[in-house]
Amino acid sequence: MEYQVRRRDGTVIWISESARAVCDANGAVRHYEGFIDDITARKEAEAERAKLEKQMLHAQKMDAIGTLAGGMAHDFNNILCAILGFTELSLADQQIKGVTRDNLRSVLKSADRAKELIKRILTFSRPTDPERRPLKLGGMLKECVKLLHATLPSYIEIKLDLRTDEDVVVADGTEMHQVIMNLGTNAGHALRPKGGRLQFELDLDEGSSEAAAFSIPAGSYVHLTVSDTGHGMKPEVLERVFEPFFTTKAAGRGTGLGLTLVQKIVTRSGGHVRVESHEGKGTAFHVYLPKSLQPAAPPKPDEKVILPGRRERILVVDDEVPVLSMMQQRLRQMGYRVITRADSLEAMETFRAEPRKFDLVITDHTMPFLQGSELAEKIGELREDLPVILMTGLNHPPDFTASPYAARRAVFQKPIDFTELSHRMRDFLDRPDDARNKSSAHGKR
Repeated sequence: MEYQVRRRDGTVIWISESARAVCDANGAVRHYEGFIDDITARKEAEAERAKLEKQMLHAQKMDAIGTLAGGMAHDFNNILCAILGFTELSLADQQIKGVTRDNLRSVLKSADRAKELIKRILTFSRPTDPERRPLKLGGMLKECVKLLHATLPSYIEIKLDLRTDEDVVVADGTEMHQVIMNLGTNAGHALRPKGGRLQFELDLDEGSSEAAAFSIPAGSYVHLTVSDTGHGMKPEVLERVFEPFFTTKAAGRGTGLGLTLVQKIVTRSGGHVRVESHEGKGTAFHVYLPKSLQPAAPPKPDEKVILPGRRERILVVDDEVPVLSMMQQRLRQMGYRVITRADSLEAMETFRAEPRKFDLVITDHTMPFLQGSELAEKIGELREDLPVILMTGLNHPPDFTASPYAARRAVFQKPIDFTELSHRMRDFLDRPDDARNKSSAHGKR
């Protein structure tokens, strides 16, 4: 047998004991003999090996999710692109009123939720870093608490305790918003239907013994605690809480990605996250993010207005006919003249016949015969000054950095944000011809 014993000095060791009875010729026990070994070192080595195996399995799961995301992203984003685009087109018609308009808004809301879901999945496989900048976590907490007040039932009491003004961290604002909202929403689920208290606390941790106890490296951290007085978690649930697609919620109430996403975002932001929970006594998530020495960056100007076109000619190429139809209607609505092609080779022939006919080309990337990035290069060989915007539903967008036409190229992720697209189009189209030619010549050199 193997068991643990506590020595007089308080340390605990592992013991392996093997024994047998020695009998005489009549079968009577004469004495017992055996061995007692200290196997603490072996047990520690086994525990370390098990830990490494667990980490490896977790890494393999994350790789599998990345492969899944890359495979499904293109088709899923094409579907969303059409749904969002046609719905927005319909809502732009002021003659549509009443229940029909409300129904369309519901479609748009559901499509937006699907858009956010695919973004969450892509987060696990996208190798590029998010847009990180210094931001004040306390201000973002206030915004999220307002949102949670509006979405959670009134029987859930929400408390916010900001204990420090030194709350600047270097992070992506959208990702931090996801972290706070995911933790808050999870706590809200734990408090249903009986209610209770959901509490957010923000303070500065500069090498506390609590952080050291969980092997968090020494340093100055902005410490966010999200706690609830809900039902807590069983040990077997607590052990799997950050595992992808693991959820205790009923079908249709959760994807099992929320807490995995929290851990992913916090870790790649240089921080640490831990959880403590006791069944029947509630749960607390502790997020430690390195304190920034730089001041918070000023907020970006809000550009919500779609800039109108000026009757410029646009060639749109996409092998998905619903997306092509939606793009044509939307761009015409914005004030452009639009010619569409569902085949990249046909589009190349159309352009080669009259290269000076078009002011801008918008093309999908993943198409048969000639990919969008290849089409863009061939167009550049005929007209180096012509801007080309590439649309992609992939999580690894093409890189035009090495292209001689890089100054006249842009990449947009599907589903398309038409507000952002309109601003980028005007950036290209409103550039003077001499500046156009200079930038192209500079790129070609």
